[in-house]
Amino acid sequence: MTLHWNQEEISNMSDSFDIIVASDCTFFKESHKGLAQTLKFLLKNGSSEAIFLSPRRGDSLDKFLGIIEQSGLHFSVSDNYDTEVWKRHQELMNGDDSWPNYEMDHCYPVLVRITL
Repeated sequence: MTLHWNQEEISNMSDSFDIIVASDCTFFKESHKGLAQTLKFLLKNGSSEAIFLSPRRGDSLDKFLGIIEQSGLHFSVSDNYDTEVWKRHQELMNGDDSWPNYEMDHCYPVLVRITL
């Protein structure tokens, strides 16, 4: 089954998911509203959450989080969510050239937790 974010006919899946995990889904601003609506529709009432990993990519992530807020959802953002990931990020920011052109804004995934 393929789920399209602007898909209207997913009523049989409403209020169905405890956890939704996604990565690299916030780059395209034209998809933000459909993605936010889909999350709100699919998350179960109660203690469900969507877990996103995404670089900030300019203002793209912030714009998405604005749509999340407008949709009545709640979110938190963490930069330092895993010791090993943070350590590697710090190495890359401080001169390790094993990843040429590494930039925090474009490459480093922040952790976003979205709840109802």
